[in-house]
Amino acid sequence: MMADRMQAELRQTVVVENRGGAGGTTGTQMAVRAAPDGYTLAVAAPSTHVTGPILFASPGYDGVNDIAPLGAFATITSIAVVHPSVPAQSVAELVALAKARPGTLNFGSAGAGGSVHLAGELFKLRTGIDIVHVPYRGGAPMLADLLAGRVQIAFDNLPQILPHVRSGAVRALAVTSRERSRFAPDLPTMIEAGVADYDITSWFGLTAPQGTSLSIVERLNGILRGMGDDPTVQARLEALGAEPLTMTAEEFGAFLRAERVRYAEIIRISGARAD
Repeated sequence: MMADRMQAELRQTVVVENRGGAGGTTGTQMAVRAAPDGYTLAVAAPSTHVTGPILFASPGYDGVNDIAPLGAFATITSIAVVHPSVPAQSVAELVALAKARPGTLNFGSAGAGGSVHLAGELFKLRTGIDIVHVPYRGGAPMLADLLAGRVQIAFDNLPQILPHVRSGAVRALAVTSRERSRFAPDLPTMIEAGVADYDITSWFGLTAPQGTSLSIVERLNGILRGMGDDPTVQARLEALGAEPLTMTAEEFGAFLRAERVRYAEIIRISGARAD
């Protein structure tokens, strides 16, 4: 979606190159080390620019100081869900069950260090329960095992999990954002469900290598902000279960710094690891 918009605005071909591995840090490292000429950009997410560089021993870059922030474009909340075999109809009942059976329930994630992993770690911290993290190599295999009941709990991104909530394949307990989601307005937030100081969402933005000129940064930020105001883009984001998120380049830089402080504390206290 961004590539289409940027091609129209810049009148240049924009190629999307997907490079998986290590929570997105492999591809981000390549982009961070590129020439600061505006021709190589990186999609930023919590795992690529905040948690990955903390969790991995040698990420090869600093996700805040080695980049030029360009701006944000979307945010997505997650839903705390359980397999129907779990006898918990609410967050409070799940906490009670986990406390009665410490170390026996597990939660899956698409990989260590992402927002859905740390959503589970924050849940453990705020409730004092002992549930076991099971990392997968991507969201699809995690979802398959969740639907099969091989993992009992997940904190999955709304677009991926909501169809399975609606079909009854999993039971939704709460959303992980501070505010209710308009895509699932009947679901309480974790805070409303009794988990204090809980707020975890996925967000997405763009960065360039450090040293990119201010004129390039301002040009690309203008495109991102224009996307956020475009009804067509808003409709496409809504179809994906995402909300538009617009910031200036300076605001996005400050946001990245604040997110790093917040997630570093969660990682430190929880003992979360990339392996």
